[in-house]
Amino acid sequence: MRNTVRIFATLSVALAMQAGASSAATADAVEYYHAASNHYFLTASPGEVAFMDGSPNWRRTGASFKVWPTAADAPAGAVAACVYNAPVIGADVRFYSVDMGECDFLSTFDLASYGGVQFYAVPAVNGACANDLQPIRRGFFDNGQGNINFRYSTTLSAAQDSMDRGWNDNGVTLCVPGTSMARRADIIRLLRQATFGPTDELISRVEQLGINAWLAEQFVAPKSAYPDLPYVAFNRPDTCTGSCSRDNYTLFPVQVRFLQNAYTGQDQLRQRVAFALSQIIVTSGIEVNHPYGMARYQQILLDHAFGNYRDVLYHTTLSPVMGRFLDMANSNKPDVARGISANENFARELLQLFSVGLYDMNMDGTLKTNQAGEPIPTYSQTTVENFARVFTGWTYPPVGGGTATRNNGVNYEAPMQAVQSNHDTNAKTLLNGVVLPAGRTAEQDLNAALDNIFNHPNVPPFVARQLIQKLVGGSPSPAYVGRVAAVFANNGFFQRGDLRAVVQAILTDPEARGDLKATANYGHLVEPILLTTQMMRGLGGTSDGVYESRQLGSMAQSIFSAPSVFNFYPPDRKLPATGSTAPEFAILNTGTVFARANFINNIVMGNAIAADTSVTGATGTRIDWTPWQALAGNPAALVDKLAWTFTAGSLSDSARNIIITAVNAVSATDTLTRAKTAAYLVLNASQTQVER
Repeated sequence: MRNTVRIFATLSVALAMQAGASSAATADAVEYYHAASNHYFLTASPGEVAFMDGSPNWRRTGASFKVWPTAADAPAGAVAACVYNAPVIGADVRFYSVDMGECDFLSTFDLASYGGVQFYAVPAVNGACANDLQPIRRGFFDNGQGNINFRYSTTLSAAQDSMDRGWNDNGVTLCVPGTSMARRADIIRLLRQATFGPTDELISRVEQLGINAWLAEQFVAPKSAYPDLPYVAFNRPDTCTGSCSRDNYTLFPVQVRFLQNAYTGQDQLRQRVAFALSQIIVTSGIEVNHPYGMARYQQILLDHAFGNYRDVLYHTTLSPVMGRFLDMANSNKPDVARGISANENFARELLQLFSVGLYDMNMDGTLKTNQAGEPIPTYSQTTVENFARVFTGWTYPPVGGGTATRNNGVNYEAPMQAVQSNHDTNAKTLLNGVVLPAGRTAEQDLNAALDNIFNHPNVPPFVARQLIQKLVGGSPSPAYVGRVAAVFANNGFFQRGDLRAVVQAILTDPEARGDLKATANYGHLVEPILLTTQMMRGLGGTSDGVYESRQLGSMAQSIFSAPSVFNFYPPDRKLPATGSTAPEFAILNTGTVFARANFINNIVMGNAIAADTSVTGATGTRIDWTPWQALAGNPAALVDKLAWTFTAGSLSDSARNIIITAVNAVSATDTLTRAKTAAYLVLNASQTQVER
């Protein structure tokens, strides 16, 4: 490590050479690396550059950026960078800053200040540079054994590489000549969060409109729809086999339409929010395997994705699909003599999973505790029993219309109907001691109960946190949850539960926006459904959704077929190694890791998948590789294009270099294999699989 210090013995020579150099509009700041001491060194001094280039121990890393060498060259707002060489346990550290507070602070220490000004730069404002300036991120490393170092990254991939190697990210600290890619990175991150995958067309659209205007456009985009399928008998007739059984007694038609909508629908944000709601207010094809019913249930979530959460609770409560899934349909009023009690299933899950949760919360989602430091239960078993009595008397609508009678057979065509004579009309005590008086109708009790739940103080943070998890990241900070929960509680016009305002707040929050996220537990594993749609949309594929819908089960996420009401993964699932909340990792194991890689391989490396002739209108699945083959002559450009599409430019330099090497190993004349190789490797990279 003492090799690093030897540079400074020659500083007088370097300074003399620098003094003799003529000024130019810009100069190069060049990074060097010393392998023996594992040390990086950056300089914009022409004299030092010449000296380092002549040293046998130092080599250029290939990283460099332009700076302004004099005040006359620099634009308005530029300041002289303070430069410090700090001796720390046998190694000298070269440090640059244009933050005057930071420079003043460092000047109070016993540091060997490097005389002279190497360059001028513009300070970052709120961690960002103007679009006509290039941001430089500063990384800091301290191994606790004296090896302290700084790096200055010109690209997101270089910064990501440093973070992957354990470096701390100090954020954007310098703005220098060049063009900022931060806005583009932020736009692609937004599209990963708010759609089923970025496309060139969408990226250009958001670049043209800006984020807020694009969101406003999405809020009024034409709405997608599920097929209006006809009623079928609850039990499959023996004569209904093959495609008849598939199309009427499995969710196949709904799953295929979900993917078709996700691939091509213009209402991308509405669909993403509806998908998130489907994983909060869960029903499952494991119990409800009639596609005509599930299509109607999922349409409710599409219709109300930007509406009010109170309406979502109302319509899902009365959905016969929910009635079947959680046993509210045909729940009879209690009759002690006959041994009948109200079914508690829906009441319990409505409270625990759809609205208030098990324990009292602060507005930021943290738990309230009693004097003993224990969490405070939101409700008791008695509360569940009272809510169960609220939801008695509801049954399926009669097939073909008409007035419902007690305990009708299963029919998913329309909302459940009340049979007043089968409803418990006794008084009921709900959340926070609210009492529903006796003698009320089933409709009155249901609406009063939903109001009681909806106005509970837990609902804003409970719903806000889960929507953030589904759209942005599994472990949002309490402050982020609190800001979004405040919008849920009051959208600015004294309206509670406005999902449009909540979604706007989630996607425009500072914790969601930005070009690169350095927090270790930020983001989330891309669940199989989103991995599928992002791959198809990003590569420019076309598909009827048939093949993909059948493959998702091997990755533990068959569409709308969660194994239980707790969804495919619980929202509080934590990683054992770090303790951070990471819900999607609950379905990642040895088997599903290989299934994900094999699925990508089958789509990317194989030939087009032929249409299933048993499916009406099937077209198969294919990728048009022509645009990617056009880039195959320049592997770096090919990989970078893929990296921007699938990682918002944050594919690490290490991964990037490995992939470029692999592409170069393919004959330059085989442009198709080059394109496929690059796509397969980028799609399997950790920065694609984990959305940050």
